[in-house]
Amino acid sequence: MNEDGASVALVGIHATDLKNISIPTQVVSGADTYTVTAVKTLAGGGGAFTDSCVESLSLPETIQTIDDEALKGVSSLKHVKISPKCEGFVSLDGMIFSKDYSHLLLIPEGKEGAIAIPGSTTHVSAQALSLCHSGSSLTTGDGSTNFTSHDRMLFSKDMKTLVAVPPAYGTAVVLPNETESIGEYALAGCKDIASITALGNVQSINPTAFADEVKATAVVALPAGEDYKVRKAVWENAGFENFAEPAQPGTTTSPNTNNEASGLTYTLLDDYTLAVSWQGKGDLEANLEIPASAEINGVPYRVSTIAENAFANRGSLTSAKLPATITTINTAAFAGCANLAAIEFPNTLRSIGERAFEATSLKAVWLPASINSIGSRAFASCSSLERVVALGTPKVATDALAGCTNVSIYIPSGSEDSWNPGLPSDNNHLMSYGVTLSEEPLAIEAGQEANLLEGGNLQAPDPIEASYSYAAAPLSVDAGTVSAKKAGTSDVTAVLSLDGVELTRASRTVEVSPNPDAESNIALMSATSSLPAAYLADARNNQISVTAPTRVTLGDGDGYDVATKPECATGTAIFKNNSTGQSVQLNSVKCTNISVENNIETLDTSRSLDSQRLFSLYPKGNEDAAVSFGYGTGVNSATPTDKDAFGIASSASAPYTFRLNLTNKIELANAKVMEDDVTSSGKTVSLATVMCTFAGFTFTPTGHGDKNDNFYLRDVGTDTFYSLADVKAHANDISNKGKGSLYYSMYEGYVADDAKYECKTTWGTTETTTYDLLIIDVLHDDKASGGKAGLTFQFKDLLSGTYQMNIAPNTNVGGWGQSQLRARMNPASLPNQDNVIANSASDDDVIWDLVPAELQNSIEVVKKPYNPTRTDIEGNSITTSNDKLFLASLVELRGIGSGSGLDSSYPWTIKEGSQYAYWDYKNVVSGNNACLTKAVLWWERSVHTNYSNVFFCVGSNGDPSSTLSAGLAYGVCPCFCL
Repeated sequence: MNEDGASVALVGIHATDLKNISIPTQVVSGADTYTVTAVKTLAGGGGAFTDSCVESLSLPETIQTIDDEALKGVSSLKHVKISPKCEGFVSLDGMIFSKDYSHLLLIPEGKEGAIAIPGSTTHVSAQALSLCHSGSSLTTGDGSTNFTSHDRMLFSKDMKTLVAVPPAYGTAVVLPNETESIGEYALAGCKDIASITALGNVQSINPTAFADEVKATAVVALPAGEDYKVRKAVWENAGFENFAEPAQPGTTTSPNTNNEASGLTYTLLDDYTLAVSWQGKGDLEANLEIPASAEINGVPYRVSTIAENAFANRGSLTSAKLPATITTINTAAFAGCANLAAIEFPNTLRSIGERAFEATSLKAVWLPASINSIGSRAFASCSSLERVVALGTPKVATDALAGCTNVSIYIPSGSEDSWNPGLPSDNNHLMSYGVTLSEEPLAIEAGQEANLLEGGNLQAPDPIEASYSYAAAPLSVDAGTVSAKKAGTSDVTAVLSLDGVELTRASRTVEVSPNPDAESNIALMSATSSLPAAYLADARNNQISVTAPTRVTLGDGDGYDVATKPECATGTAIFKNNSTGQSVQLNSVKCTNISVENNIETLDTSRSLDSQRLFSLYPKGNEDAAVSFGYGTGVNSATPTDKDAFGIASSASAPYTFRLNLTNKIELANAKVMEDDVTSSGKTVSLATVMCTFAGFTFTPTGHGDKNDNFYLRDVGTDTFYSLADVKAHANDISNKGKGSLYYSMYEGYVADDAKYECKTTWGTTETTTYDLLIIDVLHDDKASGGKAGLTFQFKDLLSGTYQMNIAPNTNVGGWGQSQLRARMNPASLPNQDNVIANSASDDDVIWDLVPAELQNSIEVVKKPYNPTRTDIEGNSITTSNDKLFLASLVELRGIGSGSGLDSSYPWTIKEGSQYAYWDYKNVVSGNNACLTKAVLWWERSVHTNYSNVFFCVGSNGDPSSTLSAGLAYGVCPCFCL
């Protein structure tokens, strides 16, 4: 702490399982608040996070000092980020620089792969680099005036001084002719070095340049010459003991003829690294693992290259693992290895030669970011190839995948030009991925929500997963939406991954300012998730009971907030119905095993604590259904009034919220946490054990509708009428709970059999028309606000009248999103509605105005994919519109199953959604089933790329791949979601 008592240094964090840590700008101790200004080394040595497993660390803007070894001993740490408002430091790619990027100050020990040095950097701390155990290469940015990179090592611009070598470089180092000196800590982290080949005249070696164990064991290879003794003396003075003369380039080893399984042959290249090939007499082993180095005349050399035709046509080979020293795979290296199904590429690989893996059985190829080029037919005729994942942006030959079909190629966003020529053929698809976040901090108040992605972009085509990491105390993140819980600052990192492998990441600082009203509802209580272990039999009266211990963490930090003293604490427990075919509902709740009096005290001396209803339980998000109880006689048990709200469908899970009722929150209790507990930071205490009793029941929802309503849904079997408000509530419940909703199976049955229900709505302003509606799917469409819409509807018949897709001009440019028909079908407030309807005969042409107001307010805005570019046959330009009313696409009607022909005939259309379940049941294929009762052509939102003015439509014979000119007037069959 400074003398003025205003600031504090972070000197140590207790060992923790947290992987993502955000350091706050201030900490509270008693009544005092201190600003965090430094990250210091622990007294007696050691880093502030030693023995933790933190992977990502965020530092606040107030940091002024970071000790050189403050983060030493944290091998798991991969990324460090500092607030962009910090005046002294800046972070880039997980590393810490001075504010102007001139000095590289800190590299996390767990940082992997390539370490990129910006062109503006003038000073690099080789000592900091020596702790980065997984770094395999060093590169320099364009325009660097101080450094150059050579063979993954960092040199001064004139190559005379070796500045740094990444610790994971390998066992053999070759110093070029220009090298005259080896700088401070240059190879200090390279503990595995077995040989150093010094081709030039090294005149000085810093005493800290090498680890002592390397000096004792490594062989120094020095070319013969007149000054040999002088050059050798420099290395001897540096502490090296073993010397040899390097072999001549072109020297080749021979395989061990006494062991046919050892047939690897090595040839010394001009750069004094080795090319490997197979020259054995017997079959190559099935699982090939190439070593990182091999010896010639007693000197180890690094294996850098797979030679031309090295393992070609080896039928016994099924997998290959390449070492982290390989930079080049030459022509036809593995060509014709018919059974080669898997290979691991290192993140040092720079080029893959022509025909390198032609006619192999590779199923998936992961290309590291280090690759610069991929040669002609490199993966041609790989009939088993299903997926290519590129982590960088190599230059790719147009025929690299010749003869491959149905390959999904995942590439970083913006690298499409590297892959487009010739590759998206034979139904191969480019799938761009990427995430960018605004550099500006996101500032919100506690209790508010905001879009983390605003000002950025996220592309994550299936099956790429997007996840978010952040400090739990001030906020939470769900599908890109930040929910602020309490005042504080946290960096939120968005990560895209595929099969558990990280593809890319981006971070943004979120600043949460106080909001006392909102912070009174901060989630603080933690309830152990409890799952009914007993199988619930079909008998309706068979009951089971489960218990959920409730605990609360007291003190500052992530627990009880001392500053705001929130009046209510909540936590979630998950209950799962393990039965099949039987719904359950909560019959009663009871408090047992009480310990609350040790931690809670009453504020009302006229009432004892055991007479107060301290606890509430309710389905998450439905506080109105809460059942409240305490632990004393007469209040220790309760029965829900709305039992349906506590229902859990068979094989489903449901989150329940436990609430601790404290001061002034509600009238149920008037109590507080004991002062001793409040000041015990991080103290976790048990309050009680809650026993919940469930029983089987048959779910029959209550309807409030009437056949005279403007909108109603009638269940034919029970003759129950549901109002629009009922159906909207059902849809919301399905959207929130998914298949766990009690309504899910009911509506799934409606989709499968439209004879089970009837659904009608009236449209119009003065003269109204009644239309029949179909429920075509459950949990199908994506809401613009996030999550799935519960229900999707489509008109059973066409709207009265006919409509043009575009009145003028007669075009399909811009697709559905820029069409005038879309503008007519949606409110002007939605995006892309600036193309105001031209030549309209009357307001009746505006379809949206005919929707009843109550239905307008109930319809969800959903994201509908469409092709805006008619020349884009592969659908690489697919984008989404935000719609309330929309038209079905070709694939949503026909699907891509057997007989559809969409994948080959109309490849762009398969990216415009997926088939609705109702039309799957109806088996909609050409000429097989007339889609609706009227034999009138009706519009779809899919463009036809062969023509400049054509959209797909459903023909009078039910064929959804018919076409119409955009300027013609035909039928409209709207869809919408609740």
